[in-house]
Amino acid sequence: KGAAAALPCDGGTYSSATDNDEQGDCVPAAPGSFAVTGSTQQTPCPKGSYTNEPKKGECTPCSSGTYQDEEGKTACKPCKAGSYCQKGAAAALPCPAGKRSNHSLDVMTSEDDCIVCSAGTFCPTGSSNETKCAKGYNSSSGAPFCAACPPGFSSEEGSEYCTECLPNEYAEYHGQSQCIPCHYPLGSNAGSSSCSVCKAGYYLHDWRADVQTITQSPTEHCRDCPPNANCSANTTLETLWIPSGHWRASPNSTILYPCRNFGGGDSSGEVRCAGGAFAGTVGDGYCSSNFTGPECQLCSASNHYLVDGEKCKECASPAASAGRLAGVTLGVTIACGILAWAFRMQSWRQRSCIGPPLRFIDRLILWSVAIGLQAKLKILFGFYQVCIVLSTTYSARLPEKYTGWTDQIAEAVSIDMSAVFLPVQCVSFSLRLLAYTLSPVGVIALLLLAGVGLRVMRWHATSERPRLCDAVRRGILDLTPPGLVLIFCFVPSVSAFIFRSWSCQAYVVSDLPDEDVELIKFMKQDPSVVCGSPAMPVWSVDRYSTRYGEDEEEHKDITDLAIFLLFVWPFGSLVLFSLLLGMCYKAMQTNTPTDLSRAASFLHKEYEVGWYWWEALELLRKIVLTGLVVLVPEERAFVRLVIATLVCSCYAVGLAVATPFKRIEDDILAVATNLVLLLVFLGASWTTLFDAIEEELSKKKAQLILGWPDDATIVIPMTVLIGAALVIFLVGAVVAARRVAKVPTIRLVTTKQAPELMLGKGMTWHLFNSHIWSTGQDAVAVIKNELQQLLPGIKVFLDVDDLEDIGALESYIGRSLGILFFLSKGYFRSKECPPASAVTP
Repeated sequence: KGAAAALPCDGGTYSSATDNDEQGDCVPAAPGSFAVTGSTQQTPCPKGSYTNEPKKGECTPCSSGTYQDEEGKTACKPCKAGSYCQKGAAAALPCPAGKRSNHSLDVMTSEDDCIVCSAGTFCPTGSSNETKCAKGYNSSSGAPFCAACPPGFSSEEGSEYCTECLPNEYAEYHGQSQCIPCHYPLGSNAGSSSCSVCKAGYYLHDWRADVQTITQSPTEHCRDCPPNANCSANTTLETLWIPSGHWRASPNSTILYPCRNFGGGDSSGEVRCAGGAFAGTVGDGYCSSNFTGPECQLCSASNHYLVDGEKCKECASPAASAGRLAGVTLGVTIACGILAWAFRMQSWRQRSCIGPPLRFIDRLILWSVAIGLQAKLKILFGFYQVCIVLSTTYSARLPEKYTGWTDQIAEAVSIDMSAVFLPVQCVSFSLRLLAYTLSPVGVIALLLLAGVGLRVMRWHATSERPRLCDAVRRGILDLTPPGLVLIFCFVPSVSAFIFRSWSCQAYVVSDLPDEDVELIKFMKQDPSVVCGSPAMPVWSVDRYSTRYGEDEEEHKDITDLAIFLLFVWPFGSLVLFSLLLGMCYKAMQTNTPTDLSRAASFLHKEYEVGWYWWEALELLRKIVLTGLVVLVPEERAFVRLVIATLVCSCYAVGLAVATPFKRIEDDILAVATNLVLLLVFLGASWTTLFDAIEEELSKKKAQLILGWPDDATIVIPMTVLIGAALVIFLVGAVVAARRVAKVPTIRLVTTKQAPELMLGKGMTWHLFNSHIWSTGQDAVAVIKNELQQLLPGIKVFLDVDDLEDIGALESYIGRSLGILFFLSKGYFRSKECPPASAVTP
């Protein structure tokens, strides 16, 4: 009343009436609302504030740690877990992703109060606590969620990092809780999502196979590491690690070849063959820097050749090499001629210097004749000629500790002048072949020319000259014996060298599954020459030809030349021996030596007349065993051993049945050496078979199939058996010789053998029995029978056996070397007396 103006309601009250008289008429604001001065109505407290008392002119903001998300409330709500609330918060703000509540604080008033989640856990927005990552997942600190481990990795619960799968384990999927071991024999690299490689000790045979195929058939694709190779995990056929001292022909081959020494020391192969994982072109990548070719046996530098198995030496000029070879040939010929000439000089035997050696040689010759040394030496030399080709011709695999000394002897006494003066890589094999085969021919020709020259000189010096052709013929016959000796010595080795033109070493280029095995062949005598063969793929020949400039045409030229030389040496010598023996047969049969039969006595002297042709058969045997078997391909070398075994078996039986030698000890020695040779071939066959099975399959398979644990188990019993056989035959020879010595026969003092009863030209009988029928017939018949027992081979004329015409007595007597007069009663009164006495001096 009496107001000069309208007064507003005080704060905390309100009124919408117009007739209020006093302050008391204003209505107090209710809890949860407020009213400012002069308010006509109360206003609910906004979010983030409250009033818990009436008559408030303003709302109280929510204290820190509380919030109010509704209007008109009388209290604030406590802040939610995983959230923070500032003063006057209208809502609980969640901790951001990657953070969580800090339980050490009573009130969280800002985002800074949220704690970053630790590694191996995750915190989504508004997290009160961190949650561990499940197996197969991981997280770093402050992660809003856990990430799945990628394939090839796994993790434990609460892991910060995913762990890479170990080798030979795999994890195929994302978020895999653990790595799974690979199925045998598969393997994997570290962190692999699949087992697509082979574990250590195995290799993947076909690199073209996909992962699914490999995992479906693991044992088919992952194979045992080849012998001598090194297979780490994830090794394929192409990446096989080849150790030093070994070589293979291509990256597609599982066959590793030990690099041979080729005349060097034990480490020569390791020096040439460095090994490694890179094959290069036809195995060149496995060779040391200075070497190339199969088994790294060729020098990579042109005009160089291998020396001592590990060094390369520059070739001498062709002219110098040819000159040295011709000089040696001429020197040997001259030396032989001088020795022969000196031996023929009887007067020199009385000289003080040269006389004792010549007289010693005379005694040595008498001794050798007495014991029949020539036949024994021929038998033993023939045995040696076959034995030394076991490793070259037959590729026999015998333990080195048992055969090393024999190989050293063979290398020491073997003669290969072409390799000395014309080494491999210095000249073509064709020139070496010509030099090797024609050098002995030159020596023999020079000997014969020397003999002819000496005879012609004598012919020219004599006043009474016979025909020149007779002098030439005698000159040839003079040196025919040494010529035949040289042919006997050279034929097996030269024939073997010719036949080796077809001897090729095969190397496996590819043995991929479901494909034919591919080979490449090189000449054993000249590994720079590729052998032409249908079994060899053209691509490998082209690759090799590109590298070395050779092709199979060169080998064809070599074999064409070898075919011609076969008719000069093996076949030619066989024909020569057969012709000479055939021409001498009549003289041998009738015991009437001729100049030719004497000159060719080296071929038939030790044989019985009925077996005069045995030397030709022996030569054929040696040609077959030392050379002809080479025509069997190298990859079928075991067939060569089978052929040799059959030949030795048949020949030993033939010797035992025929007994072609005159001396029984020679027959026994021949049978013994052939049986020993048979045992050697059998032993070589078994050891070669054992090694082949071991290479192709395994040593355990070889032991299972053949029944013995190793090579030594074969070699030792065979060596003992060979020694026992030799002892038995030696004892047998001695016993047989003693028995023969007890047979009552007339023997020569010098030789202790029955004399060889010869008949001169035109002679038919050694002795003519002159007697009369009436009183001497029975006695001379007894005499003839006794003489035939005491002198085997003697021919005695006896009328009841040989008389055809009584009027031809003088002719019979003239064809007899001697006459036996049996002076029985009435002899001088018989009509036979005058003819017999007429021819008697």
